[in-house]
Amino acid sequence: MTTKKRSRPKPWSRKKPLPARELALQILVATESRSAYSDRLLETRLKEADLKPEDAHLVTALVQGTLRRQGTLDHHLAFFARENWGGLPVWIRGVLRMGALQILFMDRIPARAAVDESVKLAKKYGHPGTAGLVNALLRKLAGGARAPYPDPETHPAEYLAVVHSHPRWLVERWVARLGREEAERLLVKDNEEPPLSVRPNLALARKEEILARLEGEGFHPVPAPNGGSVWNMGGGFVPSRSKAFREGLISLQDEAEASVVPILDPRPGERVLDLCAAPGSKSAQIAEAVGAKGRVVALERHPSRAKALRSNLRERMRLGNVEVVCGDGTMPALQGVFDRVLVDAPCSGLGVLRRRADARWRKDEQSILSMAAQQQRLLEGGAAQVRPGGVLVYSVCSLEPEETSSVVESFLKAHPEFTPEEVDRYLPSALRSGGFSMIASPQRNGTDGVFAARFRKR
Repeated sequence: MTTKKRSRPKPWSRKKPLPARELALQILVATESRSAYSDRLLETRLKEADLKPEDAHLVTALVQGTLRRQGTLDHHLAFFARENWGGLPVWIRGVLRMGALQILFMDRIPARAAVDESVKLAKKYGHPGTAGLVNALLRKLAGGARAPYPDPETHPAEYLAVVHSHPRWLVERWVARLGREEAERLLVKDNEEPPLSVRPNLALARKEEILARLEGEGFHPVPAPNGGSVWNMGGGFVPSRSKAFREGLISLQDEAEASVVPILDPRPGERVLDLCAAPGSKSAQIAEAVGAKGRVVALERHPSRAKALRSNLRERMRLGNVEVVCGDGTMPALQGVFDRVLVDAPCSGLGVLRRRADARWRKDEQSILSMAAQQQRLLEGGAAQVRPGGVLVYSVCSLEPEETSSVVESFLKAHPEFTPEEVDRYLPSALRSGGFSMIASPQRNGTDGVFAARFRKR
């Protein structure tokens, strides 16, 4: 009688708690091999792992730092690995990138520790040969060896792409649009850790009460620098561990993103549509503004995201004046018209690369054009829901012309019944541009890159 051979468990499938570097490696590999989103993986895996705050911070720093600096890391590693680089397994590439990050960019971690811990991971997730390669390459970097950079004068775009770890096509696009100096400022900002900011839910409590709750948890929120409605939380804040967050007293929101709803200017008692509502931060702002007698319809196309949206708005934030509907924003099957409609459209996300570190490696120029076509359809769908005399606001977390000014121009050309309105009077002074749109950027405002325009239906 033959016995069935028991399969050996994969090293990443074991249930015992993982060290910070190993957890970071698993997230990096999933991001690359399964096209998973690093920010969502980090949130889920850190919540499951229940690590000490310092270990959770290390995991986040390793994952986000490796993805942000991947272009620079690969430049050095590929130079020294030569023909071996292209054939390395995804696990070993992840180990090498994470080890190189600690050596090149993380001053508080001794180089020797970075090498030793990386070799341990290479032995567990590879074989003696790959562990030896990891040891040799990282020791070379730890000893000060570096690959030569492209010449900044003869190959400026290639130089900026390598030094600041962005795709070359994107660097060339930004240099052409912004000029080299401004483009480089943006590239630098994309590689900085963004502030973690929250907006108080004034539908549940007064601002002073929420602030006291957060201070009671050991945090010291400070007003965001541009005068918006959010607080910067500083380091060490993990939303899922904050009782104030779990009870719906605050929501995560960037300062520029939080300035979009004031441009919509919802009033008490109005009926408002948020056409692309997930994850729900703007829907919550609108619900707070329209009050108990107002009504907010939060539309979301994907069932799983609609379910999460409902949980966030109705359960966590306890907003009874919000109705979550699963439907297509390009053809919203909704009854009646609305006083105000927000079209916060899906976009390339090129304005939030500092937050979504992996996004820069997923995008190409074709993705910008395809998103612009979808944005046009969504704006058409939203416009049909606005009552005569009502307000329509279009926003994206991108500053690319195809997704911003071009969408607006095409829309106005096709819809003479809508008139653009200036937005400055709804914004804090630091975010005013003197025109018909809000244009907030990382390099100028320290915020996400956000565009918003306001129209009124005659």
